[in-house]
Amino acid sequence: MTEKLRPIRRVVTGNDAQGRSRVLFDSAAPNVNPGAVSASAAMTDIWVFHSCPAVISGERDDGNLPFHFEPPEKGGHLRVVQSAGRPPNYDPARDASAVPLHAPKQRPGGTWDRGGQNAYSSPVHKSATVDYGIVLEGERVLLLDDGERVMKPGDVVVQLGNWHGWTNPRSGSLMAFVMMGAKLGKRE
Repeated sequence: MTEKLRPIRRVVTGNDAQGRSRVLFDSAAPNVNPGAVSASAAMTDIWVFHSCPAVISGERDDGNLPFHFEPPEKGGHLRVVQSAGRPPNYDPARDASAVPLHAPKQRPGGTWDRGGQNAYSSPVHKSATVDYGIVLEGERVLLLDDGERVMKPGDVVVQLGNWHGWTNPRSGSLMAFVMMGAKLGKRE
């Protein structure tokens, strides 16, 4: 990542043995994954739940589990994505990390990928998830089959298992994503 990675403070609360509220964890979120999808982005998992309703007892740190791009099939996760802005002198023709668009391929975790990635853009992808993406800082561009949508602070996207990608052509960004397992198909 070309911009300095900012620690994300995470305050996790719960109850003590007498049922009184208290802080379980108050520190930088430990599950930081620089370059998980592209060289200019880092993903920090804040919390993961494996099923719904989620079990909310105990002191296990469910924000410090092994990293998986996809959320648990019957659960979800909260993740913060920090993405660097593309510098003015960036030349995509010289980008060794660039992957051209290609026929859809399924990754080992289940996400479908069509390429189109470079150092400042995610691959075009889709997964069997419902995703809520909230822009906290900066600007990020959502790439869809029908065009682009510029997302600014306070904007929210709800993604329903559709093809999409992300790019930062003008500035860096900070986004929060809640991704929950879903099922692609028809409504009953």
